[in-house]
Amino acid sequence: MVNPSAIKRELLIQRVRAKVLSEYDNMRMQLVNEGGLLVTTALDDSDVEKLVLLALEEAKSPVSWRELKAIFQGIVGEDRLRRILGSLKARNVVAELTHTRYSLPNYVPELEMNKVKNPLVFRNANEDQENLYEDNSN
Repeated sequence: MVNPSAIKRELLIQRVRAKVLSEYDNMRMQLVNEGGLLVTTALDDSDVEKLVLLALEEAKSPVSWRELKAIFQGIVGEDRLRRILGSLKARNVVAELTHTRYSLPNYVPELEMNKVKNPLVFRNANEDQENLYEDNSN
């Protein structure tokens, strides 16, 4: 018997990957040299960070390391993806939950708030929300 939850997750991963691939294609620069050879430039770390944040925004729920590897397969290597996630986590942009799952702070389920490994992410999210509110009220 097939687990319905697993099917839903697989569909989610496919949807997120399609969105990331679309954005990836928009970010890449293609250069054609005189010999007709097509060369594509690699993305820099800030572009990869944007793609990771896009993926987490599109998922709207915590995403496991295994799912992130599947989403970014052929786009970014595992080591680089791990380094980018570590950087986002260290800057408290992304929340890391138990079982090596990642999420944007506003998509961490309430029941799992105490399982976040970098709880300062919520303080930063609240400050960003307050700054946004102040900017809109002026």
